[in-house]
Amino acid sequence: MSAQMKELINSPALWLITVGTIAIVWFLAYFCLAKSRKAAEKLNIPKESVKLATKTSIISSIGPSIVIATSMISLLAVAGAPTALMRLSVCGNIAYELQSAGIAAQVLGADGTAASMTPQIFQIMVFIMALGCIGYLLIPAIFVTKFDSIIKKVSGKDGKLTAIISTAAILGCYAYVDAPYILGLNASTVALIIGFIVMFIINKYNNKVKKEWISQWGLFSAMIVGMIGGIIAG
Repeated sequence: MSAQMKELINSPALWLITVGTIAIVWFLAYFCLAKSRKAAEKLNIPKESVKLATKTSIISSIGPSIVIATSMISLLAVAGAPTALMRLSVCGNIAYELQSAGIAAQVLGADGTAASMTPQIFQIMVFIMALGCIGYLLIPAIFVTKFDSIIKKVSGKDGKLTAIISTAAILGCYAYVDAPYILGLNASTVALIIGFIVMFIINKYNNKVKKEWISQWGLFSAMIVGMIGGIIAG
């Protein structure tokens, strides 16, 4: 990579944009957390359950964060530190980011490596990355405050129906994410199956012993074991 490109992809302007973008993500996360706590109060969910869910979520995020941090190295070489940090902080999908870089390079007849990177390829790459997932930022910012009123209109005063709608939405999200890995019949399928089995065993065991730390570390443990199984199968 030329000195001009190194200066461009690590410029102060890009670092400023990155810091601003990550600040928006942090704000949205805090906003959603505050809204969820208020919703928990309305549904009479105990504070202990909310704290447990928060701790479990934090611990469960460790595994995916390690994967993203490791994958960031491959994107660093092509896009530079600020762009790689911004993209993986917003999306966290290294496959999508590298695909965007490859598409941008193909448009101008390059091979997508760091050595072939030019200002034109970099510009196209960044635009593809941003436009391809701009909805991740816009939809929560515009519609997150509307979801509460929509659920209330649908369920009325029936709190049980609200819980059913929320549970169905969560299951739908998991099904949408997991379906490609199940149908792929490859190492990812093995990882998913092993992770499911480990999580099932952990839940069954914890139903008997009722240990809080098992609830907190269960999902993380299942993900790690599943990933190891997938690596071995691959």
